[in-house]
Amino acid sequence: MRLAYQAIATRQSQSRSGGAANAEFETLWRSAEELANEQEPEHALALARLASKWELEKEAEELWQRVAKNPPTRREALEALHRLYRGKNETEKLYDVLQRLHETSPTEAPITADLARLGLDLEQNTERSNQLAREAYDHAPNEINCAVTYAFSLSRLGRNSEGLAVVQNLPPDQLHDQHAAVYVALLLAEANQLDGAQEYIAAAENGKIYPEEEKLLDEAKTRLAATSAAPSPAIASTPVELSPTPTASQR
Repeated sequence: MRLAYQAIATRQSQSRSGGAANAEFETLWRSAEELANEQEPEHALALARLASKWELEKEAEELWQRVAKNPPTRREALEALHRLYRGKNETEKLYDVLQRLHETSPTEAPITADLARLGLDLEQNTERSNQLAREAYDHAPNEINCAVTYAFSLSRLGRNSEGLAVVQNLPPDQLHDQHAAVYVALLLAEANQLDGAQEYIAAAENGKIYPEEEKLLDEAKTRLAATSAAPSPAIASTPVELSPTPTASQR
């Protein structure tokens, strides 16, 4: 690890030394990697952790990919890659990592739901994604991510009213999480419930959401605009109401 720490120290001085320091960093870091490869797998794991700690994204990605090939450390490596790709919004790589995480732990409902929802967002493997969404919900119907993912899946299958019924049973404060709110807004917009949809659009915009969720939020807004512009029917159908917004502060 001595070479790795020397490389990091060199990188820290790069702003003062320019290209020479960067070349020295590359040499020292590659030497540290080669040494780790010659030793027990724990050395590569320690080096990967160090790269992540110091936000060396390129080096961390390469190391975690290597560490993921070792079964005892695969889960930690895949979770590290998940954080890395989610932070950089590299959704294609993120989807691949989620598939590998699901293979590692196929009965872990939150991972199954994450894989299903991203697949639906990216319109990849939609049939399997819908199946996974149902499996996750069957395993954990009260888990917010699993329930919202299944509701979204039902909506995409043309069963929006059933999707709304699913989210009706969830705690309102959890539905106002910015990520969950995107999907609830879309469900309500699909049901032409303007006031409710606008409330959840505001909740989604109150925090940082992912690029694929921004597209869905735009879809909800487009649906609302079309509904607002359409003539009001003579007799309105009774809307499906979600639980009222809690008075306590939302997360």
